Amino acid sequence: MSDIYKFSKETHTHTLNGKNLTGCTTVLNVIAKPFLIPWAANMTAGFLKGKLDDIKKLDQNGWETLLDEARKAHTKKKEKAGDYGTKTHKTISELVASVILVDGYISKETTSEEKSIQNFIDWAVKNKVKFLASEINVWSKKYFLGGICDIVCELGGKRWVADIKTSKSGIYPENFWQCAGYDLMLQEQGDPPADGYLILNLKENGEFGEERSVSNSDNIKAFKACLDIYRLKAKINNKLK
Repeated sequence: MSDIYKFSKETHTHTLNGKNLTGCTTVLNVIAKPFLIPWAANMTAGFLKGKLDDIKKLDQNGWETLLDEARKAHTKKKEKAGDYGTKTHKTISELVASVILVDGYISKETTSEEKSIQNFIDWAVKNKVKFLASEINVWSKKYFLGGICDIVCELGGKRWVADIKTSKSGIYPENFWQCAGYDLMLQEQGDPPADGYLILNLKENGEFGEERSVSNSDNIKAFKACLDIYRLKAKINNKLK
């Protein structure tokens, strides 16, 4: 019997033969993100700073209420950033999917009122990027993983697995490890190995960043190491229950 893979948009879960697969990005949660701590603290401080005049008039109950709101400031900021990220990914995936139906290239006449999208268009046109796939659901029976790969493209005569990031914090090594996970799954499904991994950072303020890595073997080793830690942690947690 052939394997049955499914993806639920509602719960954002990947399943294989009825069993939940581990998400590629979930695996990378074992990596510490120390920059998030000062960021959350700054969100709280910024929220309270804007309320200085109100604080002087508050009684104890009002102060407690304000503190609860301050604690949630970073969560609200994250949700807003998530909305921008979702919208940006959707717009780019639709644009890329439309050009794949023609010849894979974005026309230089293509424009967008959104600065981040226009940056993406300008980058693709300048580098003569040929898009091969967009928003691909990928999975692995060997590693029991699932994920959605943003882009596969040709650039400079090489094949790249690419990922779109919209974070203000920039590009990190683990972003390439995520691409390595997608590459492993794509290969298991019959695609040739990528020549390299590509990260595009489209910030909401209009800033644009691009980084490439051709250290595929190191990136794959790093992803597999994260996967080992994730599996071991899950095993230990189950034993402790």
